[in-house]
Amino acid sequence: MSAHPAKVARDNRPARFASVHTPNVFDRIDLQRAHRIASGSERHIYEHPVNPALLVKVINVENYAAYLKKRRVRRWYKQFQRDSIYRVYMDELNEYIAGSAQRGADGRVPIARVLGLIDTTDGLGLMVEKIIDADGGLAPTVASIAKAGGWNATLKAQLDVFFEALCDAHVVLNEVSPANIAYGWNAHGKHGLFLIDGFGCKQALPVYTWSKRLNRNQLMRKYERSVAKLNRLYGDYRERIEALPEPDAAAPLVAPRVNALKLHRDAGTRAERSAPGAASDQPD
Repeated sequence: MSAHPAKVARDNRPARFASVHTPNVFDRIDLQRAHRIASGSERHIYEHPVNPALLVKVINVENYAAYLKKRRVRRWYKQFQRDSIYRVYMDELNEYIAGSAQRGADGRVPIARVLGLIDTTDGLGLMVEKIIDADGGLAPTVASIAKAGGWNATLKAQLDVFFEALCDAHVVLNEVSPANIAYGWNAHGKHGLFLIDGFGCKQALPVYTWSKRLNRNQLMRKYERSVAKLNRLYGDYRERIEALPEPDAAAPLVAPRVNALKLHRDAGTRAERSAPGAASDQPD
């Protein structure tokens, strides 16, 4: 039996490359050896072991099973879905593709880019772009910035532009939360706000995917409620302009590098300035 062409190609590499292991894009990722950087109610998030610009999201199977156990109707109809626990991946992939298509060839949607699926020791994983801070670590979210004392007029103005871009690209969100918006740099060095989770349609009747106008109205209602809650927790943004300059409503969705760096590094020292009792109360 003849050898597989891929093996022949590897064996015939020049000698200077013989000792270098070039990972195959289809190699299974051993998550026992990967660095887990975050865990949520639905998924665990790992750094990609080979490419530092990527993250790998995998389903938190234990939490998912506990979630279904409490919801008999959903548990019943889930048995008829062939994609099973990976339905959320399809929702995100569909939304990412639809948003890029709406914005045209440049695909400039303020979403952390989705690269595709990969096999892991914990099942299928979703590879996504890593949004970083000035030191190369994981970028802070709007929720963490607000809790650290950075909820002010400039950040609010950037959020206005950010949500307008989402509405323009007809991106459907299933959850509008400051914890799902990162503030940092993408893999191409663009700086600003990026959606990292909570997108995709989960409706039985997907009316928001059919109507851009209805989706905009729904998005802005949820955004206004989220802003109101941030104001209750951390003070009215209009009264907190000392940390950053007055916003320019016409400015693009880009902020000076020093702002993100300062807000991120001051997070530990300024957390005590948050509103009393707000530390454990997460914005919607």
